[in-house]
Amino acid sequence: MQLSADIARKVVEARSRPRSSLADPKLMNLLFQRDAGENRHIVRWGMWAAVLSYMAYGVFDWFLFPDIAARLVIARIAVGVIFLAAIEMGVRRGTALAVLHLIAASAIVTGAVAWLLLALGTAYQEALSHFIVFGIVFVLGANLFFNFRFMLSAISSTIIAVVFVTATLFFLQADLASRIVIAALFVNCLVFSLYLSWRLGVERYWTFLEALQAKTQEQAAIEKGQELVEIANTDPLTGLRNRRAIARDFLELYREWSRENYEIGIILVDVDHFKRFNDRLGHQAGDDCLIRLARAFVETAEANDAIVGRYGGEEFIVLCRVADTKRLREIAQEFCRAVEQLRIYHPDRGDGIGIVTISAGASLTSTENGAEFRAILQEADRALYVSKFAGRARVTIYDPRTVGVDRSSENLTDLLTHAVERQLISVVYQPIFELDTGRLLGHETLMRLREVDGRAISPDVFIPAAEQSGAIVDLGMWVIDQACADMARSGLGTVIAANISAVQLKAPNFSLRVAEILNRHGLAPHQLALEVTERIDLIPEPQVSRNLDHLQNLGVQMWLDDFGTGYAGIGWLRRFEFDIVKIDRSFLNECQTAQGVRMLHGMVSLLRSLGRTVLVEGVETEEQKQLLRRLGVDLVQGYLMGRPEPISEALRGRRNLVA
Repeated sequence: MQLSADIARKVVEARSRPRSSLADPKLMNLLFQRDAGENRHIVRWGMWAAVLSYMAYGVFDWFLFPDIAARLVIARIAVGVIFLAAIEMGVRRGTALAVLHLIAASAIVTGAVAWLLLALGTAYQEALSHFIVFGIVFVLGANLFFNFRFMLSAISSTIIAVVFVTATLFFLQADLASRIVIAALFVNCLVFSLYLSWRLGVERYWTFLEALQAKTQEQAAIEKGQELVEIANTDPLTGLRNRRAIARDFLELYREWSRENYEIGIILVDVDHFKRFNDRLGHQAGDDCLIRLARAFVETAEANDAIVGRYGGEEFIVLCRVADTKRLREIAQEFCRAVEQLRIYHPDRGDGIGIVTISAGASLTSTENGAEFRAILQEADRALYVSKFAGRARVTIYDPRTVGVDRSSENLTDLLTHAVERQLISVVYQPIFELDTGRLLGHETLMRLREVDGRAISPDVFIPAAEQSGAIVDLGMWVIDQACADMARSGLGTVIAANISAVQLKAPNFSLRVAEILNRHGLAPHQLALEVTERIDLIPEPQVSRNLDHLQNLGVQMWLDDFGTGYAGIGWLRRFEFDIVKIDRSFLNECQTAQGVRMLHGMVSLLRSLGRTVLVEGVETEEQKQLLRRLGVDLVQGYLMGRPEPISEALRGRRNLVA
């Protein structure tokens, strides 16, 4: 039963009044509607029991009043049969419960009065003076047996009591004392049974109110849960599905795919030169651009029975049902054309095009990786990389014979393998501050890679490739070494943090190499923090556990990164004592709504209750900073306090901050 706002309001008002106050008519009607089926059952079988009992009492009539026994028994049978037939007919025809109750009440009154009027004519008045007290059964039946509404119970039982009291006092041939005692007994029985009937009605009513209140709270909880699910599955800027929702959508398509004759296509879309667009026109213009693109993507997706979501930053993802790669390419090209038709001005592309365009990479379930989401996504990402290196504003369909061997004009694997010796890799540092004191805690080290011609390669592109090729082990150690060297030479606060990947954690000698780096640069272990992303679900792997345990025993700080974005976060928290937990920036971005604020507050409260220090990433405005202060966050990081910068700029920013 769905409860309207009006009913919910009436429940609150009713529960605020004394229990003895009058019941709300609308709520009482709801109560009787709820119990209608049960009450119909009670009145039907209750009438059968009452009629059979009423007839059975005819045995006493034969023994106590032989002079009029025949008339009494016939009257009992006639009244019983007539009213029982009326009840059965009403039940079978679906007569309203109120009418059935009226018939039952009439039966009780008629049965009592008819018997009494006939019984008064007996010559056995002494026997009658003893047996008449059984008229109390009719009073009790009217008040307690059938769940009548209180008014109907009161009227019918009062009629019976008045008739019996009158007959006792004025027509029964017995001594005065006996008549007074019998009359008093009827009056007392009437009063107490009426009171009991009223109390039972009040208790039923208040129990119903409690049930309605619980239902209201349940509805509110369900609605709140639906809102939270919507928030958790929606990108706050564009209103598109986020990566969590897209992953679930893929599973739904996969279930259909196993039964239907089609393939699942994944298209990864990246906005060309979006960083330059942002830097030149500002973040607000960048947000407006993404919103316009999202609208165009939704229209294109609907036209092609596809699903579109925002995968992160300026990257979007499309899921579609296709017959082959030809159809997949056609859909991807439609997305490209939709963006070009918007004619969004781009002042700083550097290639003479002058408008915003997109690059796309696509793959589908018929390739060698089958229907595993991450595998197809990785193929689409590799195809997207080819599109970007081939000049952007184009579509590439994954082909294992070409994309897997040579990433267009550049071989990324080769680039990663020789990145250190060619000095194509570097690090930048982003500051981390204590929120309450404003004191600089330290810096996070971020890896950067450029091409031979100097163009930057996005970490979203080269880090997955480095992990796949294994190059991340040496690149990651180089980053840790460089961070420790800069920390030892220049000082970057009390701690320097570096990200580590799943591949590094699987390396048997990883913790030993970290210890050697710390010793070589003369750093105390607690000055280094290693960030493990929540998305890595490697808890069961023994080597991962050994490395993490060795590092913690050494004294190296362990931080959990991107908390809330994956599925392993609670498992990580249960298994390891992380020094700091970093809540992903997406939850701060969702604080534009009250639900988003409540979700972030809940996460902070959970972590604080576990005794963890809480850091929130992505702080870009003073309002966000003040919100985090109110929520009790310990540490903050983001563009508001400082962008990722080379060591020289990071040190200059620190000095200016201290000054």
